Amino acid sequence: MGSTPRRDQARNRQRLVAAATRAVLDEGVAVSLDTVARAAGLGPSTLYRHFPTREDLMEAVLDSLLSPVRATAAEAEGLDDPAAAFRHVFARSCVLPAAEVRAIGAIAASSDRLSAYAQVMIEELIEPVTHRAQAGGCLHPGLTAADIAFFVRMVDIADSADRRSTVVDVLLRGILL
Repeated sequence: MGSTPRRDQARNRQRLVAAATRAVLDEGVAVSLDTVARAAGLGPSTLYRHFPTREDLMEAVLDSLLSPVRATAAEAEGLDDPAAAFRHVFARSCVLPAAEVRAIGAIAASSDRLSAYAQVMIEELIEPVTHRAQAGGCLHPGLTAADIAFFVRMVDIADSADRRSTVVDVLLRGILL
């Protein structure tokens, strides 16, 4: 038997992550794991086989919630202009739907492990365009991917889409040369 999961195992994992993501968006990060298993149409033992701890499951939910940013980062690789690539990833990272932003924040705030995991994920998504923009001379020197990830998280506290857009515009004018 190889290291590739069986199709039914992969399907069950996907169902659990989708159910957990919906549950966190609807009920919050404290949703019971039994509720998640039921919503996925699976038993608790299946959930625990895939995710031995709540934090394991919440990491998978963070991965799911940040998948649009991952897709945006992949799109940016195809842009020739390093400033445009940076702007593309930064701006789109900051305009996730409010419910998803709240869920990401709540998950990250629920434990030190999840906070660190969220920070690392954001940095890894931002690092390539940050490095490229610095190499292209269009990003303020000395800024790191960790700094940019912090700026993304700062935008999250804006209380409306219009305010988030304004904050993104101001930040981009300040960090791009």
